[in-house]
Amino acid sequence: MSFQKDVYNTMKELVAIPSISGTRQESFIAEKIYEKLLEIPYFKENTHNAGKVKIENDPFGRSFIWAVVNGKEYSENSLILSGHLDVVGVEEFGHLKSAAFDVERCTERISELDLDEDTRADIKSGDWVFGRGTADMKFGIALNIELLREFSVNRNFKGNLLFLVVPGEESNSEGMISAVPFLLKLREERKYNYCGMIISEPSIPEREEKVSKRLYIGSVGKIMPLFFCVGKETHVGESLNGLNPNLMVSEINRLLECNEDFSDDAYDAVTPPPMCLKQMDLKELYSVQSPLYAAAYYNVLTLKMGYEKFIGDLKSLAHEAFLNVLDNLSKKRDEFAKKSSRQLRFESVYPCVMTYSDILSEVKSNYKNFDSYIRKKISTWKDEKKDNQTIAINIVRETYELYKEKKPMIIISIIPPYYPHKYLKNEDSRSGKFIGAVDRTIEYAERELHEEIIKTNFFMGISDASYTGIGANSSVNSLISNIVGYDIIYELPIDELKKIDIPVIVFGGSGKDLHKYTERINVPYSFNVVPKLYKYMISNVLK
Repeated sequence: MSFQKDVYNTMKELVAIPSISGTRQESFIAEKIYEKLLEIPYFKENTHNAGKVKIENDPFGRSFIWAVVNGKEYSENSLILSGHLDVVGVEEFGHLKSAAFDVERCTERISELDLDEDTRADIKSGDWVFGRGTADMKFGIALNIELLREFSVNRNFKGNLLFLVVPGEESNSEGMISAVPFLLKLREERKYNYCGMIISEPSIPEREEKVSKRLYIGSVGKIMPLFFCVGKETHVGESLNGLNPNLMVSEINRLLECNEDFSDDAYDAVTPPPMCLKQMDLKELYSVQSPLYAAAYYNVLTLKMGYEKFIGDLKSLAHEAFLNVLDNLSKKRDEFAKKSSRQLRFESVYPCVMTYSDILSEVKSNYKNFDSYIRKKISTWKDEKKDNQTIAINIVRETYELYKEKKPMIIISIIPPYYPHKYLKNEDSRSGKFIGAVDRTIEYAERELHEEIIKTNFFMGISDASYTGIGANSSVNSLISNIVGYDIIYELPIDELKKIDIPVIVFGGSGKDLHKYTERINVPYSFNVVPKLYKYMISNVLK
């Protein structure tokens, strides 16, 4: 059987397991992958070179899988092939939900759904196969398994080829985050030098491309700022005597939503501007009293953004929003007073913008048992199946209620998940060697395979590449201090990430419509060209 057919059959097997993120099916596919590895003769003889590692305190009992093939010639150099085993849900497939995890059935029946012109053309070409996880990213996992199998036969390379597949990438990257301390431990025990990592995410078409043939040397980052607004309660019959926090978050949203000043740019790439992911007040029951609290959190993408400046910019925007609201209310009070001939009694409010770290520091100094108190609260919220973002909002509320100054304010914090941006730089000696092998692979593709692979600066669909190191001199500490629930609901191994710093690229097959019912992967390029490029690159790095 050909290598391409092996990859295809393995992909079909993996797609058939509905490993939707945040479900126990992720554990089932991890077990399947582990079993497939143990079928390889090399791992039957070297059982110490493969393992399944359970993620500590994971509610779904998930694990990540690792395996390493040692080359015939010893070297510390170790190249990692990585990817994620989870997929998103299939609700949008409608009556084809039962076929979503069957590559051939889905490909045969996908035309029963409403399709755009590009999808219909791809079906007609016969060059694409459909199904949840085909592109994102079970082709990549299948390719890595079969590469490991092939390189384990003769082991004609110098160093080590390591395979790492993780769960949870489509949720909060729990798998990759948990794998970081493991990789450090493995490095220390075996004296490995992680000279590079290839994450097998697919590329998707840009600029009218029909088939995307891209290799990414950077990955976009993500920060989620939360604005927690405290107003001043009033009866609806005296609406101008209070300060509605809904008005505060609305003004913040007006200023921040799609604000290009918060678009990051680097190396000719520009991130989309921020978008509000959730806006709400925290009033639970109906009454004729105004809400006291409201909150909104945003998706902000980064390429090189300095975190101290970012926090400063958020504070400036919140202060502007506060001033605008107070000015607007003042004008409306004056207009109402003229219209009604009434003199309004209103206690003055002044803009107050604080960071969560400032509030938390003072609360902890006055309440020594705050940590144990909040942990009990978090345990209750988790039992109620609240997500990390809702829990983070609740933590800010509880912290404010223990703060001595009860007055209207805007509290700025960061809530999980946080993805550091990553970029492969030529000037770094370790990265330079890896990127040299990458460049030679691109030249090989053009010279021998007549394929143009476009080296692209940033993969703009957030990836686990974020957790391959952040650099010891990063200003991340200023950001971490404002992450709500850090080390309680959200454990990020910052110290380990500063130590590990693996050069990484994102390179896989060519896909389309990730997370849609028309998700598909291009067969000729993905199965015939990409494996040859992987083999060439592996041989170049481990030579």
